[in-house]
Amino acid sequence: MRTICRVVLFLLLLTAVARCDAQDRILLMNGETIEGKVLGQSTLEVRYLQTRKNGTLRERAEPTEEVFSVTDSLGRERIWYFYDTVFGNDLTIDQMRWFLKGEQDARKGYKPIWPMVGAFATGAGLVIGLNWEMNSLFVPPITAGLMALPRVHVTPGSISDPVMEGDEYYATGYARVGRSKRVIRTLLSAFAGVAVGLAVRQLIINPNLDYE
Repeated sequence: MRTICRVVLFLLLLTAVARCDAQDRILLMNGETIEGKVLGQSTLEVRYLQTRKNGTLRERAEPTEEVFSVTDSLGRERIWYFYDTVFGNDLTIDQMRWFLKGEQDARKGYKPIWPMVGAFATGAGLVIGLNWEMNSLFVPPITAGLMALPRVHVTPGSISDPVMEGDEYYATGYARVGRSKRVIRTLLSAFAGVAVGLAVRQLIINPNLDYE
C-alpha cells in the first residue's frame, strides 16, 4: 500500500513539475512565435513572462491587434484575430492561419542564394570595371530595390507541410517574408561586393596603373 502511495505521489510531483516548465505560445500576426507564461489577455494587450538568457524573468506585453492566437500549455487555443473587412482583416481565420504558416516557413527556410551572389557580383564588378568610388554607394540600394520586384520562389524543402503547397494564401505569406528577406540580404551582399571591389581597386589595380 505504501509503495502504491509513493508511486502516486511521485507521478503527481512529475505532473506538477511538467506543468511549471510548460510554456504558453503566442502567435503574432507577422508569423513569429513567442513562448512564455501568459499572465493575462484582454482586448488591449496580452501580458506574459519571458525567460531571459541568464534565467531571469521579465514581464512583457503585445498589443492584442498584433496577436493571432494564444495557445496555453495544455494546447487550448484562444484566437484573437477576427474576420472583418472594415478593420482591414480581409482573410478568414483559416486563410490567415495558412498565410502565417507561409510567413513562418519563409522565415525559417527561404534562402535567396542566387540573388545574393548576383548582388555581390554586381557591386564588385561595377566598382572594379568602371572604377566607381562615390557612385558605388548607389549600387546596393538600387540592387536591393530591384530585388523587390521578381516573384519569390519557394526554396525546396522549406515547406513544413506538403498539404500547403499550392495554396494561394500560404504562397502570399511566404512571398511577403521572402521578399523582405531577399531585399535585406541582397543589400548586405551588394555592400560586401562594393567593399571588395574598392579594396581590389585601391590595393591592386590603381597602384599598378600609377606605376605604369
